[in-house]
Amino acid sequence: MQTEFPSDLEILDYLELFNSTVISAEALGLSQSSCSRRYRAFSEAWEFGFDRIGDRYQATRNLDVLQSLRQASQRSRVRQGRMRFTRGWQLGRQPVPMVDGWGSELPIRPMNSLRLLSLLEQRLLDMAVMGIMEFQPLLNQPLSRLRLARTPLGTAMMCIPICTWDLQLLAHRDHPLQGSHELDADVFAQYSSPGLSLGAAPLLMSALQSHGLGTLAYPSAQYEESAWEGSGSDGHSLSYAAPHLLPRLERHYQLERLNYDLDICECLAIVAHRDVISDPCFADTFRHLHKKLAEVLSPFKGQIAWLS
Repeated sequence: MQTEFPSDLEILDYLELFNSTVISAEALGLSQSSCSRRYRAFSEAWEFGFDRIGDRYQATRNLDVLQSLRQASQRSRVRQGRMRFTRGWQLGRQPVPMVDGWGSELPIRPMNSLRLLSLLEQRLLDMAVMGIMEFQPLLNQPLSRLRLARTPLGTAMMCIPICTWDLQLLAHRDHPLQGSHELDADVFAQYSSPGLSLGAAPLLMSALQSHGLGTLAYPSAQYEESAWEGSGSDGHSLSYAAPHLLPRLERHYQLERLNYDLDICECLAIVAHRDVISDPCFADTFRHLHKKLAEVLSPFKGQIAWLS
């Protein structure tokens, strides 16, 4: 719950983000009735036609005006250290510590990376610490050539790549494949493993399917540890995770790495609108975030390649 009285524009933003007056009101510290009354009055005053259309809250008129208001509001948040940020699902349950004056994390973690990119492009979120493997068509260069520098993601977005790692294949410590050296796609296809739709993660799923993996539809649009990495805890299924997540997954789900290289590389980056990363005030935010990421991931520096 935030401590400052929210603006009417924030109410519209949160309704688009959470798609619920109950959740939005709670996050903003409002009553549900006040949330509903204020978004309707604000929409009517600006003639946005903002309401629940089908299964989503959205504006239907004066979209250019709404976008201009959001651009101005975002600039203010960046310069006042009040940015809205989130973690991509690639970080799992690994926290990214923030302190007052740098921003606040919103609990929005879609498994569809393109969906998260869209929220950033619409300025509903200001920044994401996330994997960018799925954005390779926008990067115009392979992940292996990325450096610690501002990098365009299409025309409106930018990223700053931080580090890379190889995805690890996991199974329960008592799984019949533990210790086996005869592992291939035909063997893996005999066991279920979580997968996303091709529309949500075309590059990841293409790579996983080449190994006979990704056979079981992931049940949620949002990240859930137990359903993604933790799905291998049943003793039969396989799953996958970034190397920095392995200690927690071993403790909580008895998952251990299989003796097999997936050769699937992920790159962690800070992703934001071009206006955010280009703002002079963002430099301090980036230095703070980079330092915090280095602190939480430093125990795994042998498995994570830091970019320079």
